[in-house]
Amino acid sequence: MRRPRPAAVVAPLLAAALVGGLASGAAAAPKPRPSDPATWEYGGVYACSKESVPPRTYTWTKASALAFVVIRHGGDYFVSDLGDANEGDRTYTFTTSIRFVISCEFTDA
Repeated sequence: MRRPRPAAVVAPLLAAALVGGLASGAAAAPKPRPSDPATWEYGGVYACSKESVPPRTYTWTKASALAFVVIRHGGDYFVSDLGDANEGDRTYTFTTSIRFVISCEFTDA
Protein backbone atom coordinates (compact mmCIF):
# COMPACT_ATOMS: atom_id res chain seq x y z
CA MET A 1 0.00 0.00 0.00
CA ARG A 2 1.32 3.36 -0.97
CA ARG A 3 1.47 6.21 1.59
CA PRO A 4 0.05 9.57 0.50
CA ARG A 5 2.60 12.26 -0.16
CA PRO A 6 2.67 15.04 2.42
CA ALA A 7 1.88 17.68 -0.23
CA ALA A 8 -1.23 15.74 -1.27
CA VAL A 9 -2.49 15.79 2.32
CA VAL A 10 -1.39 19.30 3.27
CA ALA A 11 -2.78 21.13 0.20
CA PRO A 12 -6.45 20.28 0.89
CA LEU A 13 -6.01 21.13 4.57
CA LEU A 14 -4.50 24.52 3.72
CA ALA A 15 -7.31 25.23 1.26
CA ALA A 16 -9.92 24.32 3.87
CA ALA A 17 -8.20 26.52 6.47
CA LEU A 18 -8.06 29.44 4.04
CA VAL A 19 -11.75 29.15 3.15
CA GLY A 20 -12.64 28.76 6.82
CA GLY A 21 -10.55 31.81 7.69
CA LEU A 22 -12.26 33.91 5.04
CA ALA A 23 -15.68 32.79 6.18
CA SER A 24 -14.93 33.54 9.82
CA GLY A 25 -13.49 36.94 8.85
CA ALA A 26 -16.70 37.80 7.05
CA ALA A 27 -18.73 36.61 10.01
CA ALA A 28 -16.68 38.83 12.31
CA ALA A 29 -17.61 41.97 10.35
CA PRO A 30 -19.82 44.24 12.45
CA LYS A 31 -23.54 44.06 11.78
CA PRO A 32 -25.20 47.26 10.62
CA ARG A 33 -26.88 49.05 13.49
CA PRO A 34 -30.28 50.55 12.75
CA SER A 35 -29.48 53.44 15.09
CA ASP A 36 -26.53 54.47 12.88
CA PRO A 37 -27.60 56.93 10.14
CA ALA A 38 -25.01 55.46 7.74
CA THR A 39 -26.97 52.17 7.80
CA TRP A 40 -29.80 53.88 5.93
CA GLU A 41 -27.72 55.70 3.29
CA TYR A 42 -27.63 52.75 0.85
CA GLY A 43 -24.25 53.44 -0.67
CA GLY A 44 -24.63 57.19 -0.93
CA VAL A 45 -28.12 57.30 -2.46
CA TYR A 46 -29.40 59.09 0.66
CA ALA A 47 -27.78 61.44 3.15
CA CYS A 48 -29.08 60.70 6.64
CA SER A 49 -28.75 62.43 10.00
CA LYS A 50 -29.90 61.50 13.48
CA GLU A 51 -31.87 63.82 15.72
CA SER A 52 -32.64 63.48 19.41
CA VAL A 53 -36.14 64.39 20.52
CA PRO A 54 -37.43 65.69 23.84
CA PRO A 55 -38.78 63.12 26.31
CA ARG A 56 -42.47 62.18 25.97
CA THR A 57 -42.63 63.03 22.25
CA TYR A 58 -45.30 60.92 20.53
CA THR A 59 -45.69 62.62 17.14
CA TRP A 60 -43.23 63.53 14.41
CA THR A 61 -43.82 65.53 11.24
CA LYS A 62 -41.70 64.59 8.23
CA ALA A 63 -41.12 67.44 5.80
CA SER A 64 -42.05 66.59 2.22
CA ALA A 65 -38.49 67.35 1.07
CA LEU A 66 -37.20 64.28 2.93
CA ALA A 67 -37.06 60.92 1.17
CA PHE A 68 -37.96 59.01 4.34
CA VAL A 69 -37.53 58.96 8.11
CA VAL A 70 -36.66 56.19 10.54
CA ILE A 71 -38.33 56.70 13.91
CA ARG A 72 -37.30 54.72 16.98
CA HIS A 73 -40.25 54.60 19.37
CA GLY A 74 -40.36 52.36 22.39
CA GLY A 75 -38.38 49.30 21.25
CA ASP A 76 -39.52 49.44 17.61
CA TYR A 77 -38.35 51.12 14.42
CA PHE A 78 -40.78 52.74 11.98
CA VAL A 79 -39.63 53.52 8.43
CA SER A 80 -41.81 55.86 6.40
CA ASP A 81 -42.64 55.01 2.80
CA LEU A 82 -40.67 56.59 -0.01
CA GLY A 83 -44.04 57.34 -1.59
CA ASP A 84 -44.58 59.94 1.13
CA ALA A 85 -41.93 62.17 -0.45
CA ASN A 86 -43.23 65.22 -2.27
CA GLU A 87 -46.81 64.63 -1.12
CA GLY A 88 -46.66 67.29 1.56
CA ASP A 89 -45.63 67.02 5.17
CA ARG A 90 -46.67 63.81 6.97
CA THR A 91 -47.30 63.48 10.69
CA TYR A 92 -46.78 60.13 12.38
CA THR A 93 -48.23 59.39 15.82
CA PHE A 94 -47.17 56.56 18.13
CA THR A 95 -48.48 55.14 21.40
CA THR A 96 -44.93 54.86 22.77
CA SER A 97 -42.46 57.71 23.21
CA ILE A 98 -40.15 58.54 20.30
CA ARG A 99 -36.49 58.03 21.23
CA PHE A 100 -34.83 59.46 18.10
CA VAL A 101 -35.44 60.18 14.41
CA ILE A 102 -33.15 59.53 11.44
CA SER A 103 -34.01 61.84 8.54
CA CYS A 104 -32.86 60.89 5.04
CA GLU A 105 -32.85 62.99 1.92
CA PHE A 106 -31.96 62.11 -1.67
CA THR A 107 -28.44 62.86 -2.88
CA ASP A 108 -27.36 63.41 -6.46
CA ALA A 109 -25.64 59.98 -6.54
